[in-house]
Amino acid sequence: MNITTTFIPQKAHHGRAVKRIREILHIKQDVLADALGISQQSISLLETKETIEPE
Repeated sequence: MNITTTFIPQKAHHGRAVKRIREILHIKQDVLADALGISQQSISLLETKETIEPE
């Protein structure tokens, strides 16, 4: 029996990565927002985005 698997690379979900790192560091959204000079709501929005622009 021949089983062929195809590897399809997944795009990294930037927002989920930000959230994972933040959680690993035990940092709340408002603390990260203060450090970046943006609102907590902006952090929440970033964590839902698949792609985050560099700006």
